[in-house]
Amino acid sequence: MLSENVSSKAMLIHHHSQTGVVSVTSHSVIPLEDGKAGFTLGAGRAFSPYDKTELAALLLNEDSGAEFLPESYLFSSRTVLTWYRRPDLHDIPFRDERIRAPLPGLIFIAAANQSFRCFAFKGNQRPTPDTELFYAPLGNVYQGGTFCTGSGNVPRDVRRENIPAWENFVLESENTHSGTIEPVAGCRSFEGLKEFYRALNEKGSKRFPASKLVSAGSYRGPLSLAQAIKGGE
Repeated sequence: MLSENVSSKAMLIHHHSQTGVVSVTSHSVIPLEDGKAGFTLGAGRAFSPYDKTELAALLLNEDSGAEFLPESYLFSSRTVLTWYRRPDLHDIPFRDERIRAPLPGLIFIAAANQSFRCFAFKGNQRPTPDTELFYAPLGNVYQGGTFCTGSGNVPRDVRRENIPAWENFVLESENTHSGTIEPVAGCRSFEGLKEFYRALNEKGSKRFPASKLVSAGSYRGPLSLAQAIKGGE
């Protein structure tokens, strides 16, 4: 309720009919002068990114205050969530067998209204915006870093609590085919992919050979983490 004892703000939404641009301004609600009854709007102020974040948090009934984030988080917004796993040994599931072998570091990108993506990176250091991305050396991988979902359950909501389910989809889904790209350099068939991991297992390899990673870039050049995230914003 408007009252001289209540501090009120008004928000105006402006839409340009020709360009389609939408802008928002914030105005103080102030009493009329000279003892007149009623209120009017003060001068407007353009909404800042901070204002938008605070408003969204208010509407979603969320606390938008500062918080500590896990070290594995690389990027977080309301529409994109990106995190990574360091290189490690894993029991890679194939039909009728699991092959224990090393996998490179993996970067996961969940974005609203887009297919879930996963890429590999070289080394063991925490990825930066300039980190070059490679295809995850697994089966079922499509160009662009997406996966054949089959009957898998892939969360659609960009929420942190879905991270275990996304990782489970990538690492625990059965590898059944090579997708649309060559996931490991020199492995031109799905059987070749299995033989590659069998060989790593038999040798007791602890690290994935970086030379076998396939670039996720194009003829224009390598794909960086920042570029991949920007494509999902």
